[in-house]
Amino acid sequence: MIRRIAIAALVSSITLMPAASGQRPPLHPTLVYALGQEATLPLPIVGPETDANTAVADQLFLHLAVLGPSLRAAGDNVLVPSLARSWRRVDPRTVVFELDPRARWHDGVPVTAHDVVFSWKLAISPLSKADQSRVENIESVDAIDEHSVRVHYKRPSTEQVYAFAYLMQPLPAHLLERMAPEAISASAFAAHPVGDGPFRFERRVPGQLIELRGDSTFFLGRPGIDRLIIRYVEDPAARLTQFLTGETDVIDNIPAPSLPQVQTRHDARIISVASGDLISAMFNTRSSADSARPHPIFSDARVREALTLALDRVTIARNAYGPGTLVPDAAQSQAWQWITPGNHAPSHQDVLAAKRLLSQAGWVDANGDGILDKNGVPLRFTMIYPASSAVRHDMGIQMQQMWRAIGVQADLDRVDISVYTARRQSGRWDMEINKVTQDPTPSSLVQSWSCASAGKSPTSNVGRWCDTTFDRLVATATTAKDAAPRWRDALVRMIAARPAIFLAAPLAVFAVQSRYDNVTLWPSRPWIALWQWRVRPAAALPRDR
Repeated sequence: MIRRIAIAALVSSITLMPAASGQRPPLHPTLVYALGQEATLPLPIVGPETDANTAVADQLFLHLAVLGPSLRAAGDNVLVPSLARSWRRVDPRTVVFELDPRARWHDGVPVTAHDVVFSWKLAISPLSKADQSRVENIESVDAIDEHSVRVHYKRPSTEQVYAFAYLMQPLPAHLLERMAPEAISASAFAAHPVGDGPFRFERRVPGQLIELRGDSTFFLGRPGIDRLIIRYVEDPAARLTQFLTGETDVIDNIPAPSLPQVQTRHDARIISVASGDLISAMFNTRSSADSARPHPIFSDARVREALTLALDRVTIARNAYGPGTLVPDAAQSQAWQWITPGNHAPSHQDVLAAKRLLSQAGWVDANGDGILDKNGVPLRFTMIYPASSAVRHDMGIQMQQMWRAIGVQADLDRVDISVYTARRQSGRWDMEINKVTQDPTPSSLVQSWSCASAGKSPTSNVGRWCDTTFDRLVATATTAKDAAPRWRDALVRMIAARPAIFLAAPLAVFAVQSRYDNVTLWPSRPWIALWQWRVRPAAALPRDR
């Protein structure tokens, strides 16, 4: 059974008293962790939604509400209050959110409904980095009074509260509304953000770290961490070493081969939680040289099916993430297993069927060099993935070897994260090994897999896959009261089309130094409750003094 860590209730604040004679000096609890990406613009709405930007933004800016331990997004009562202390339904298309009147921006100005309305307008502007499919059903947002926000939706839906409360992280209108929206990302505010969350921005050293300080006046309670340091360490081996030597306090996404090393530390706790992570090898259905044309190899569904069947995906997944990993046939992380309870068996490796499909598609070894070809063109393509991911590199090597056995040449292209991101959006790639963290709701499938998202730029649907029947099934499931069977129909349609090879739906495996108490990790946004962590005084390190 998957072990899930529930979001803890809000805890009372800690008062740090001056040290008396003969007593220990007061603690200034510190937490250091390293990310493989650099948080270059940790601003909701404005900044790109990278894992690093999101991790930092969640410390600085509050959501109106956060998901509860069920990980379900459908219903009016599934979220836990945060910036919004409550909400009420007016009618099937209208919800009113009440902001907590105690909330303050870090410069002392109250957070008001005007901030929410301003941020909403920014979120739907052409310059917004927010995925518009997430807020497509919201028709209008307006302030009723200083602390009340009315949200009117275009149509009834079971996810209305989630669609606004969880996805909205307001920005301070009093600091930004006189600024041209296009100027925000290069402004003094972007360089030194002013939020309303449990941590204040202290400093950023480009290419190295971001330092945050616990806000002692935070209205939900004083953070248990005084100083939070987020290092940028691209090399995964270096991140592991820093944890093992005690330079950092947490490590996330521990690959299975590294887990025994972490387990040798007597002062480390291993925590596994249900994850929204999904690793896939996505096909580019459009030509990497000319996106107006279909891809010369991957536009053929028989080839996509053959490349999937040629792989022993279970072995690849377990080598990378360990025995708790699931191998889905569609875009379904462990956080969405409620859609198909008990049904986790992937399609098996079938090399003979893979060869037969390739032959039917016209790929044969005409010149005897061991590589299949068609009309004189070899069945050869390039897979890209970020250099920071040792896991994806190992997966790529295994896939390359398995495909080589059936006459397919896959060239591995391990590139810097900035190059990887640019090439993904430009379409200059054949196949990518990608990792995404899925939203808690499967309605977010429209972000990466719909025909509408295929035509956008930038887009999460970088493979430009489009299937109108899939889109129709998703639309039906989004509004259905008994949604699970409808979502199953949509996933079955995706399996038939094979827009990607889904490699792994792992548990999220973390290691945390045992000197911390009250540790809670949230599956898809693990650090959102970090402010509630506490350092046990007897286990404090010199950096906590």
